[in-house]
Amino acid sequence: MAVKVSDLKDQIGVGGPHPILYCRCCGGEYSANKGDYFLLPPDEVMTCCEQELVLVTKRVVYQETS
Repeated sequence: MAVKVSDLKDQIGVGGPHPILYCRCCGGEYSANKGDYFLLPPDEVMTCCEQELVLVTKRVVYQETS
């Protein structure tokens, strides 16, 4: 499903974890804060590498190695 600017939420002052925009092609991670894209039209599809970005929540796991 295409993520448009109008799908993004204002994340200022909201507890995390915050969603991010992710490129499946290059692994790029971008802000998903609506306020960062105020100059773009609401129906603009978010893209990178000529592909649609996906809205994800990043989770990091730290695991000790032996």
